Amino acid sequence: MKTFLLAGALMAASTGLAQAGTLDFVAFGAGTYGSSISLGGATITNTSGGNILVGAGAAGAADGFCSLNPTVFNCEADTEIAFSSAVKNLSFDIDGSHSGDAVALSIYGLGNLLITTLNFSTPDQTVDLSSYGAITRLLFDDSSTGAGVGYSTFTFDLVNQVPVPAGLPLMVGGLAAFGALRRKKA
Repeated sequence: MKTFLLAGALMAASTGLAQAGTLDFVAFGAGTYGSSISLGGATITNTSGGNILVGAGAAGAADGFCSLNPTVFNCEADTEIAFSSAVKNLSFDIDGSHSGDAVALSIYGLGNLLITTLNFSTPDQTVDLSSYGAITRLLFDDSSTGAGVGYSTFTFDLVNQVPVPAGLPLMVGGLAAFGALRRKKA
C-alpha cells in the first residue's frame, strides 16, 4: 500500500503547475494604436475597424483598453481577444459604463467552440469566467448607446496541455509502478 501511495504522489508531483498570466497594458504604454495589438500571449483586435485606445482614457482604466468606434471617438466598438494558448480562471473588469451601455460577451473554448454568451448592461464590474474551463477566445459585441465601455485587469492561468508523446512516458511509468506492486505482493 505504501508503494502505491508513493507512486501516486510521484505521478502527481510530476505534473506541471499552472502558470499565471496577465494582460499588462501599463507596460504596453498609453495611447491610440491600430486596429490590432499583441501583448502577454493574446492578440486584441477591434473588429469594427477602428483603433484601440490603451491607458487612462480607455473608459477610465489605466491598466486597460477600449475599442474605438471608427466614425465617432467613443468606446462603442466590437473587440476580439484571441489567446495564443488556452487560459482558465480568467477574470477582468468592465469599466466606464454609462446608462445605455451594453455588451454581449461570447466565450469560445478548445476547438473554437462557442461555450456561452453573457450579456452585461450593469455598471462597472468584475467578470469571473473561472467556471467556463479552457478559454481560447473572447468576442465582445458592443451595442452601447452611452459612451461605451473599456476592459481592464485581465488575469488568468495558462492551461497545461500535455501532448500525447509527452503523456506516453507518464502512462508507461504508471503501468510499471502497478506491475511492480503486483509482483511484490505475489
